[in-house]
Amino acid sequence: MCTACGSGPAATSTSVDWRPNARQVVQQLRVDIGAAQLGGTTAAAARRSLADVSHLYALLVAYSDLGGCSKMVAAAGPPPRVSLPLERACAHLQRAAALFARAAQGPNPEALARATRETELAQQPLVRAMLAIRRG
Repeated sequence: MCTACGSGPAATSTSVDWRPNARQVVQQLRVDIGAAQLGGTTAAAARRSLADVSHLYALLVAYSDLGGCSKMVAAAGPPPRVSLPLERACAHLQRAAALFARAAQGPNPEALARATRETELAQQPLVRAMLAIRRG
């Protein structure tokens, strides 16, 4: 999975090792966003996903990671030019994780559809972060 994941205090990164860690965070978030698409963007699709145990499990794993986005970013230790777009993405992803929690408790398919759409809003800041990582 992601070496930047974890619930402990953020590791101190040197200027040399933040780049692969930040790249790995972006890649993991993109994988989780892809998995979150199982929820669907309509209430009907979300209702089917909430009724499908394998979909629900995959969504639980994905949204667990997405909910810890800010911790993952902090653990990677990127400079502000990278961490700022990542935190913009995290705002969407953490909102999506909260919506998923509401959806799973209900069940509330409308909340799951909103969560899926919220994850899509994180794509643009993730692209900006990856470009900033490549620029160094």
